[in-house]
Amino acid sequence: MPRMRKYDPSLLEISVAGHHSSSWTFAGKPVSGTEHVYSVDDPNFSRPYRWEFVVRVPAQKGERIEVRPRLVPPLQVWAGLDRRSLTFSRANKRPHTGSFYCQMALADPTGERTKDVVHKDERSALPPWFDPFSRQIKLKETVRDTTARDGHSLVVLVDPADHATMIRLFFAMKVWILKEHVVLGAE
Repeated sequence: MPRMRKYDPSLLEISVAGHHSSSWTFAGKPVSGTEHVYSVDDPNFSRPYRWEFVVRVPAQKGERIEVRPRLVPPLQVWAGLDRRSLTFSRANKRPHTGSFYCQMALADPTGERTKDVVHKDERSALPPWFDPFSRQIKLKETVRDTTARDGHSLVVLVDPADHATMIRLFFAMKVWILKEHVVLGAE
């Protein structure tokens, strides 16, 4: 794997910019709840980049939480990220039943796919900026019952109120992956 920057998720400066009641659609269904708005500065670069994120928390308990950027810095490599999101679902297996999880789906810098789902045999190939999340990374089959064939894909557990970690995961899976052009399994 080519040498890449060691981004540090803890350096992200995340501040609350407000919240309000709202309605949106998810998978074609109307959802209502609260939108939490966050301002994010990323000082991992010589020139800090400013972002704005929205975290959508449904009023109905147990529904998916959505995290997406609303304002993206004007760099070509990040064009279109305002149309991408991470979704967090409720874990239903003990001892993880109070947590939510998101699938480890990395952005695809080649443009061939919308995402690259990470499986258990690819864990060691993850960039170093995933190290702070290592204790939270699990197999999907250990956190949720699944009838699909995705039990061996990796997920990341978070507390449903920990919006800052959710935003940091977006940076790890989408922003820095695209900036460094990371493709797992590439020589």
